[in-house]
Amino acid sequence: MHIKSLVIDGFKSYGKRVELNDFDPEFNAITGLNGTGKSNILDAICFTLGISAMNTIRASTMQDVIYKSGQAGVHTATVTITFDNRDKSRSAPHYTHNDEIVISREVGMGSKNTYRINGLTVPAKKIMDFFNSLQMNVNNPHFIIMQGRITKVLNMKPIEILSMIEEAAGTNMYESKKRSLEMTVGKKDNKLKEMRDVADEEIVPTMETIEKEKQMLEELNMVHGQLRILKEKLDSWNYVQLMKKVNQFTEELKKLDGIKQKKEELIEESKNQLKNMEEKLKEDEESLKINGGNNLNVLKVKLEEKEKEKDNIQLQVNACNTNINIEVKKIKDLEKQINNSKKGYEAKIKEMDDFNEMNAGVEEENKKNTNDLDEIDKKIRSLNSGNIFGDEDNGSVQENINKYNLELQNQQTENQQCAIKIDGLKKKLNEHLTGVKEAQKTYNLQMSQLTAKEKEYEKVKDEYIKASEALNQHHNLKSSRDNLLREVRNLSSKTESFESNNPGLFFRYNDPRPNFDRRKVHGLICRLFTPIDFRFELALTTLAGGKLYFIVVEDDTVGKDILETNKFPNRVNFIPLSKIKSDSLDPRIISRAQQIGGADNVFPAMSLIKYDKKHLKAIQWVFGQAFICTTKGIAEKVCFDNRVNKHCFTLEGDHFNPSGSLTGGANTQRLILQSIAKQDEVSFELQAKKAEYEKVDSSLQAMHNLPEKVAQLKDRQISVQEELDKIRSDVHLGQPHQQVTEFNKINQQIAELEAKLAEGKANEKNLQKKIKDLENKMKNAENILKKQLSDAEKSRKNILEKIKKNKTEYDKKKNNYNKLELEIKDLTGQMQEEENQLIELNVEKKQLEEKLLTLMSELKIADDKCKEASKEYEAQREIAMKNSNEIQQHKYLLKKLIEEISTNEVNLAELSSEITKMNNGSIAAKEKFKDIDKRLPDEQKQMALKMDFINFKSEECNRSVNELQTRYDQLAKVVDPGKLNNFHKHIQEYKRLQKKLETIVKDKIKINEIIEELEVKKRLHLQHASNRVNIEFGKIFSSVLPGAQACLKQTNEEDITAGLEIRVAFNGLWKESLEELSGGQRSLVALSLVLAMLLFNPVPLYILDEVDAALDLSHTQNIGKMLKQHFKQSQFIVVSLKDGMFSNANVLFRTKFVDGSSAVTRTTCNQT
Repeated sequence: MHIKSLVIDGFKSYGKRVELNDFDPEFNAITGLNGTGKSNILDAICFTLGISAMNTIRASTMQDVIYKSGQAGVHTATVTITFDNRDKSRSAPHYTHNDEIVISREVGMGSKNTYRINGLTVPAKKIMDFFNSLQMNVNNPHFIIMQGRITKVLNMKPIEILSMIEEAAGTNMYESKKRSLEMTVGKKDNKLKEMRDVADEEIVPTMETIEKEKQMLEELNMVHGQLRILKEKLDSWNYVQLMKKVNQFTEELKKLDGIKQKKEELIEESKNQLKNMEEKLKEDEESLKINGGNNLNVLKVKLEEKEKEKDNIQLQVNACNTNINIEVKKIKDLEKQINNSKKGYEAKIKEMDDFNEMNAGVEEENKKNTNDLDEIDKKIRSLNSGNIFGDEDNGSVQENINKYNLELQNQQTENQQCAIKIDGLKKKLNEHLTGVKEAQKTYNLQMSQLTAKEKEYEKVKDEYIKASEALNQHHNLKSSRDNLLREVRNLSSKTESFESNNPGLFFRYNDPRPNFDRRKVHGLICRLFTPIDFRFELALTTLAGGKLYFIVVEDDTVGKDILETNKFPNRVNFIPLSKIKSDSLDPRIISRAQQIGGADNVFPAMSLIKYDKKHLKAIQWVFGQAFICTTKGIAEKVCFDNRVNKHCFTLEGDHFNPSGSLTGGANTQRLILQSIAKQDEVSFELQAKKAEYEKVDSSLQAMHNLPEKVAQLKDRQISVQEELDKIRSDVHLGQPHQQVTEFNKINQQIAELEAKLAEGKANEKNLQKKIKDLENKMKNAENILKKQLSDAEKSRKNILEKIKKNKTEYDKKKNNYNKLELEIKDLTGQMQEEENQLIELNVEKKQLEEKLLTLMSELKIADDKCKEASKEYEAQREIAMKNSNEIQQHKYLLKKLIEEISTNEVNLAELSSEITKMNNGSIAAKEKFKDIDKRLPDEQKQMALKMDFINFKSEECNRSVNELQTRYDQLAKVVDPGKLNNFHKHIQEYKRLQKKLETIVKDKIKINEIIEELEVKKRLHLQHASNRVNIEFGKIFSSVLPGAQACLKQTNEEDITAGLEIRVAFNGLWKESLEELSGGQRSLVALSLVLAMLLFNPVPLYILDEVDAALDLSHTQNIGKMLKQHFKQSQFIVVSLKDGMFSNANVLFRTKFVDGSSAVTRTTCNQT
């Protein structure tokens, strides 16, 4: 059976239907450019064979096999293969009647697969069974040889090569039978072990146990008799004791009822007294409100209005100061800017003067060069005409000599006149010399005074600016002080209100002696601790009770001294730290209590409060021996537990006493600790505000004379400014300045005349020289003419170069000059604008300073009014406080009476609790007596009343009963009389088990013999397969690589299962390893071995995908020839890019890419 035709439609790159017809039964090749769909033909064949491993067909999902994943209008991929089945000897079972078998597979976008055989839809398993019958395992496809498989063979170890031979030989059948038998042996072993374990662990121990139980049954009967006797005696003793206890409870209850009645009468009397006191207190408070409260409120409103007026003025002062500082800063910045502008202006002017000076020289030089050029031109023309002087205007040499003589006479006359003027000015200078020295001295002194005064003015000006800034800070501090004062008053008012409403929370006393150390009085207990959580407040205050108001002192001497020197309206209790003894709860008791109720519900009272360590003894004395519980039930269990036996308090204020009493629910002091904590926060804030107020007030006191200092500095600045202006006027308009100026002017004139005289003398010498030269020229006129003409030409050339150079430089500098003129003009306008702004700012500053002086006066008046209103308010408040103190005293007495009633009610509640507990105890005793009375026979009861229990020890009797009962219970659980009857039955069962064990051992030996026989058969079959593969391996390798040999050699000559290794020889010389071969030769070795194993158990179809990629052309040709020679019974479909391979094929299919889809053409090759 072989492939006859293939139809591909919508599969991978085959977007259109492509038919590949007339496959050759033996050798078919597929070639084409990369990416044109060669390998996709092989993928299509594998796809139709039913392969489920997607990596074999190079796809991740089924949707990937559809053309462009279904994005190009193609939504299904269909591949149909037609097999030629005319050779019935190689046909699949059940299909021998068909000459053609058509198999197709279709997949849609939903990844739904449809298989068909001859047009009928079949499940995927039937396709797999069809090809498995042809020895083509589609999910382990050894008939598909990829290039990667060749590489894998090259890297195989000997044991892996052996496994390939085993797979080809089909020895897995022996292995599967062997594994099955080994599993059976394992099961037999397990059964054998299980039966031995049953014998060792169950039957034998059971027999030993029954023997022991015989002995324990006898002991059980004996214990039962002893237990019965002791229980009867103990019941008799309990009967007599319960009768006594019931009578005792009756007498105790009678006494407690009498005490309770007296307590109730006392509480009723106290409540009547409380009602009278409350009515009296209400009348006094109404009177205080009418007489004192209204006036105090009016004065308070008046004070607040005055303070508000003062604050408004203060805000205006602050704003004014801020504006003045802003104006001063603006003036300072503007003056700095004006100075910078002046400096810039002066720099630009200097730059322009330098440019003008330079430009004047350049123009003078240009003018001189032009004149020189004209002179030279005239001279050249004159010299060319034969004139020895080279001057057109000059006449003869004699005329020039006469001309220069006349100029010489004039110059000499001018020099004489200059000398006369110089002598006259020097005489005048000498006349002024004495006066000028004095004037210079005076002028220098005036200039030093001017400089000093300017420095003084700058210093005063800086001091005034700094003082103004400090004054602004002074105003801010004053505002802060006023705010702090209001806060201090408000906090003080809160503190005073708290003190007046709670006088009992403050211990006031007079020092018993001078220099008394008040630190030895620590204060009330309630002020020395804080609850960590205020939900425990009621429980803690109930626990402490009246002790909250006990006073803690250092020692008993302090308390004694205070009591002797002070008279207190009520009883005062002191706790001397040096005397009291306190202790904390035992950790074992805490652990037991929390074990009963849980750590989240039971707390030692000390763990719920915060306190100073120095007060530890006092706090422990109050709270050290009690528990706080979250509920009544837990409190009751903890309190009455024999291993705890401590006072317990609930969050609702219930008190459980170990003596048996229960007090419930008093909440008169519910918020006292929370109020104290809040007041402590207020007190702390008050102290902080007072400290801040004192700090600010101290700073203000240090700055109290600052406004006067600012005013003085302002006056001083104005005064120094006036002095400075006067000195400047005196310096510039005074006589010394004029004398020095006149003196300097004469000196300047003398210097100018001397310079002119020197210039005249030089001109005189020059004229004399010219006259002399002309006289010499007249003697040698022709030579001179030639030399002068040559010199004139040179001079003319030099002058032209100078003119050109000067013109270039002048044009360049002229542009800079124009730019400089514009900058100076801008700076002049800017300076004028800044001067105007400075005048305006000074005017605004002066107006603000005048306004500040007015506001400061108004602020002083407002401050005086505030102080007067404050005095009136404080005076009225003192009067109100005096009346309020009397009311507070009444309140204190009223509170004490409430506390006394509360204490009595607590005691009454404790008494009621004790009575209740006593009742409960009585009822319980009666119930127990009733039970035992019913249970005991009359004879035993009468005997119990007559019995003497003086030497009877109930505890020892109870212990003996418990021990006997425990032993009886133990024996009763273990002893089973029924088991003794099964003893013989267990012996028979043990014998049967021994026979079964012998049978299993015999079966195991027989199975092991069969396993050894299978192993021998497997080795023989494996050796046979290895020999056949070895023969074909050598033939194939020699055909693809002439002159070479190859074989498979056992790594262990005696045991083939140790593995096989590949050996290669060239011309009879065997290589030590495959590493000595080239890459192509190694690939040929691996390919030859794979093909040799295929020949051992051939299938109808083989697919090779570019297995010749690593081979050169000659090797590729040899493979093609070898396939035609050795595989005549199978059909080969080979993908290759090399001509040496597909030139040996009988049919060649070429792939190409047309309009985005793969296409195929068929070519029939020459067949030999």
